[in-house]
Amino acid sequence: MFAPLAARGFRRYYLGQSASAVGDSLTPLAIAFAVLHLTGSPVDLGIVVLSTRLPVILLTLLGGAVGDRFSRRTVMLLADLTRFAAHGTTAILLLTGAAHLWMLVALQLIAGAGSAFFAPAAAGLVIGLAGREHVQTANSLISISRSAASILALGAAGALVALVGPGWAILVDALTFLVSAAFLYRLPLETEQPRPSGGVLAGIGGGFAEFSRHRWLWVWTIHSALTNVLVVSPILILGPYVADQHLGGAPAWSVIGIAYAVGGLAGGFVGARWRPGRPVAAALLFFLLMAPLPALLAIPAALWLLALAAAAAGMELVVYNVLQTTSIQRHLPEEFVARATSVTMLGALVATPVGMGLAGPAAALLGSGPVLSVCAVAAVLVTGVSLLVPPVWRIRDESG
Repeated sequence: MFAPLAARGFRRYYLGQSASAVGDSLTPLAIAFAVLHLTGSPVDLGIVVLSTRLPVILLTLLGGAVGDRFSRRTVMLLADLTRFAAHGTTAILLLTGAAHLWMLVALQLIAGAGSAFFAPAAAGLVIGLAGREHVQTANSLISISRSAASILALGAAGALVALVGPGWAILVDALTFLVSAAFLYRLPLETEQPRPSGGVLAGIGGGFAEFSRHRWLWVWTIHSALTNVLVVSPILILGPYVADQHLGGAPAWSVIGIAYAVGGLAGGFVGARWRPGRPVAAALLFFLLMAPLPALLAIPAALWLLALAAAAAGMELVVYNVLQTTSIQRHLPEEFVARATSVTMLGALVATPVGMGLAGPAAALLGSGPVLSVCAVAAVLVTGVSLLVPPVWRIRDESG
């Protein structure tokens, strides 16, 4: 399980990403309270949250093309320094009382742009650092560190914001990007990777052409997008509402969130050990573990049952993502990995705000219970239809 950590390059990368994951988990809550303290407007909060997501949606394909064309280490290093500057400036503005809403929006746009270039390049870099034979274990170790960071942050973020303010929490996040950049700087120089012909825009087109050759990848991407719209996003919107109306408020939703993170931690260990012979079909079947959470929220069930369902959903998310990332890394040529990753990311990224935007009005019209029931049914139906597509079953890993 820990074989990838024997490679010095991956070990350095892993330590940097583990530090960054702690800061990443602090920022959403800190930014939310920073905006609410500044203006008190939920509309303004929505604008700032959108400003973080919008550049990722718009620039992810470009980030994938750049990650396949230039040194991935250099791309990720520049992305980390960009996010360090954006979050560091945000923290200073909040700590000095000089922050205005437009400043937070502009800085979140810059930080989001950094994320759009970092993630696709990282998928390609891990192959070189860990080796193709160890990429699934490497992806699982990264997921374990992120889940552990989420658990720590959920426990510490509220206290940190309450005691010293959101500015300090965001400053911690900024410093973790600097730590990540320092570890990236110390990575060994990359071996020469194949460069796509033509310019960056031609590279995007070439990435789509390669992506379109793999029907299993199309099915997986469509499944991710549809389930984000119909299942995951409505839970993120209606789950807190159900907790507030029926379960006692924020403490209950915090318990569900911690259970979800604990499930994700367990999913990292499952992903490191499990080698399914048909990884695409296995990941889709594993997604069915998501269905109980919206079904139980629709009732709503007792908190302990919801916590168990949240743990199952957290495990599902990590295993699903680990198998997806690993399949791309193993079954596509290395020079297309960043671009293929960016296409799959784009499907989920576009779908998430659409689902969030539709969930509230649907619940206002029909009630939260019926909408969440539809989410549970959709999880089963979309997955069942996806499993009927033959290419899903043709992708095999010999290690399975």
